[in-house]
Amino acid sequence: MEGFPERLRKLREEKGLLQRELAEKLNLSRVAITHYEQGKRFPEWDTLQKMADLFNVSVDYLLGRTEHKQGHISDDKGKTETIAAHRTDDPMSELPEEARKSLEEFKEFILRKYGKGRE
Repeated sequence: MEGFPERLRKLREEKGLLQRELAEKLNLSRVAITHYEQGKRFPEWDTLQKMADLFNVSVDYLLGRTEHKQGHISDDKGKTETIAAHRTDDPMSELPEEARKSLEEFKEFILRKYGKGRE
């Protein structure tokens, strides 16, 4: 799973911003952005929040704690589930992405078969 430095660089590039341009938007120096992307420094909480707002992602996504950019997922019926990524000892994090996806699909299958709304 990507960590903060990788996520920041990826989001910046997706938005088509140079480090200098991102720094200007956040009222920081270009060197600060370079250090964040290299993992040499870590931003203050308020800067993290500004970054998350700018890129329209959750702070958890920015930190690499979830794969869901907005911190929630919606099923095919429009039901939204909030994802709270607050555990650091999650054994699932060691699984490859394909295995995690398979487990999530199985969970959805079981919920549809036995969960709420069963007719």
